[in-house]
Amino acid sequence: MNLTPPAQVREPSAAVIAVISALILLTSSACQRNTAPTTRKVTIAQYGDVFLYAPIYIAKEAGFFAKRGLDVSLASTGGDDKTWAAVISGSASFGVADPTFVAISETRRQPGRVIASIVNGVPFWGITLRQSIPPFKTPRDLDNYTVATFPSPSTAFTLQRRMFLQAGLAPKIHEGAIGTLLAMLHTGQTDIALELEPNVSQAELEGAHIVYSMQEIYGDFAITGLTATPELLARDPELARNVVCGVQMALDYARRQPDASLKILQQRFPEVKPEIAKSALSRLLEAGVIPRDAVLQKSAWDKAIALRTEVGDLKSAKAMSSYVDNQFSSWAQTNCHVQ
Repeated sequence: MNLTPPAQVREPSAAVIAVISALILLTSSACQRNTAPTTRKVTIAQYGDVFLYAPIYIAKEAGFFAKRGLDVSLASTGGDDKTWAAVISGSASFGVADPTFVAISETRRQPGRVIASIVNGVPFWGITLRQSIPPFKTPRDLDNYTVATFPSPSTAFTLQRRMFLQAGLAPKIHEGAIGTLLAMLHTGQTDIALELEPNVSQAELEGAHIVYSMQEIYGDFAITGLTATPELLARDPELARNVVCGVQMALDYARRQPDASLKILQQRFPEVKPEIAKSALSRLLEAGVIPRDAVLQKSAWDKAIALRTEVGDLKSAKAMSSYVDNQFSSWAQTNCHVQ
């Protein structure tokens, strides 16, 4: 049997080994980059699922946060004060709450910043089941009527009381817990209920009609904002910019794609009938309660702070720039839109 002798095996040179090693390292590095997470986990605290917070839900479910590289989780706290506490403690990076809490918090040496407007305008409507009560032309039309509101010192109670007083009338207010005001209407305990959406649209379906709008009376008003600590904004401005960008895109989307936005809200609030959700979203958009952009206006801020001073939550307040940082929302106003 003729056997061919084996070929001579030569050891690779040092130069060849170096080249191969470099290629292996480059390939490994590329693989790691391809498999590394491309999104950043972020927690936003909120009171709970509230229809008025529609921009946050749209930003999350329509993928606008994801487009900015964010995986956003929403944590419900059960209160605006608890939401701000979650932000201060670091258990949440951002909070959706009454923006004036940052001014109140600063008096306790826990400063904060408002970086975007979520709800702009007083989102309450006076509704009644009594057909004999026509739509009001002036606040003096409140004379002889009782109004049910959320308990003092809520914004609803305080502004309703102010409306009575500015009209030169003695306040006639019945206080009721959230979720009880429509029942007070039906049982005749009150003439008018000051309600939020989607309860306003629900009441209309049950035969009620609107007699006045707080948004029309008070105009721009900082009711709900996106808040963060100064430390986070200094440490990670890019994160804040991306979150606010997602919000701005949601504000655009709500107006450009109302039907798609409505589907998102129906999934979030399955207990709300589709026709009620549609009416509620339309009213919030038309009234400007869901703002067109995330920039918090000075007029809206000044009214909210004046109310806090009036009820005694604040003795005095610094300039708006001490509490509100509009750099992120101003950037988003120019750079973050949907077609």
